[in-house]
Amino acid sequence: MKRITGRLVSKNDKWYAVLNLYDTEGKRKQKWIGLDLEDKRGTKTEANHRLNNLLAQYNVGDLYLQETMTHADRERNRIANMLVEDYLAEFLEQHRPNVSASTHTNYVRMLDSRMKPFFKPMKLKVKEVTGDELNAYYTAIRSDGLTGATAQRHHAMLHRAFKQAVKRRIIPSNPCQQADRPKSVPFIGSYYNAEELKELLRSIEGDPIRLVVLLAAYYGLRRSEVLGLKWSAVDFTAKTISIRHKILEEETKSGIVLKGYDVMKTKSSHRTLPLIPQIEEELLIEREKQAELQRVMRSAYSKQHAEYICVDALGHLITPQYVSNHFQVILKANGLRKIRFHDLRHSCASLLLANNIPMKMIQDWLGHSDMATTADIYSHIDSASKLTSANTIEEVLSVVPEENRQQEVPCNLHA
Repeated sequence: MKRITGRLVSKNDKWYAVLNLYDTEGKRKQKWIGLDLEDKRGTKTEANHRLNNLLAQYNVGDLYLQETMTHADRERNRIANMLVEDYLAEFLEQHRPNVSASTHTNYVRMLDSRMKPFFKPMKLKVKEVTGDELNAYYTAIRSDGLTGATAQRHHAMLHRAFKQAVKRRIIPSNPCQQADRPKSVPFIGSYYNAEELKELLRSIEGDPIRLVVLLAAYYGLRRSEVLGLKWSAVDFTAKTISIRHKILEEETKSGIVLKGYDVMKTKSSHRTLPLIPQIEEELLIEREKQAELQRVMRSAYSKQHAEYICVDALGHLITPQYVSNHFQVILKANGLRKIRFHDLRHSCASLLLANNIPMKMIQDWLGHSDMATTADIYSHIDSASKLTSANTIEEVLSVVPEENRQQEVPCNLHA
């Protein structure tokens, strides 16, 4: 049997292997095989690599190919032939150290709840994914009610996974670049005005998350920041409270667990704020209450989280999910307008804006990384600047009413 030879050919901006095959009579015929690779700068080496693999398969067979391939080649070949959902799961596990715990948990939830059910019936391999399949996925999740911003997070995860596959020369290009990135409508958070906030604060007297709500409303803290507050962060002498720790839910093999982190969302999230007198009073009451519960309940009271401010009656950390769910119970039970717990942060910012606090000061209070972030979120409720603009334009374009004009005196040219 004659040895199979071949060459590379570029056609329509794609690389092809043209093999010289022979029939039983020794007559030669050519066979064109697509290499699934675009002809662009830097891809010819990879094209040659794929051509040589093909020739090895045709001349010696798969066994010889596997024995002569390097470990890296075998690994690339393995991943290229993985089903998409299996590759994504492997990618997330390998790159767990490169993202925050909350980001990893969210990615796993995206994969399990949306991506696996969509891609599994397709039996689609990594090397077969195109922008068409991804566009179909984005359409499906949008049809299920996901917002554009959420769909963009799905896109970001997929883009990161396939970018890694390109970097490792598993696939020639990122299919996400062939897909249409989902569009989003800017989210405008709801918020309470001063009267609504006062009504809410009156209604939580004696509630298990009363202190959590107070801290979120007065300081505009994120949920993770409120639950992460430690007694050591409060300086009753200097009258300050420092935001430098957070509590997040993390998904593990044994289930969801709570973990504390000193690494905040951004560098500016680390901030020290004045201790508001009413909050100081509430904290002192809470400290005495916890000491009394610990004395009365003895061993039944958990000392594991004694350093944290927001704990339940048994000394356990209050979970983020409980805060969100119970907050809705409070609103419904008291006939209050429905908002999210995070909207207390928006409510705090709106009250500051309504009372002419400059945007820069609000940025520092909320712990945003730059003022552009604050302006993007809250410019729609910046009533003070809009009122100034309205007054200015009225002054510039105002017309003297007809009745107030001085009577014109006719000019007598013959006088």
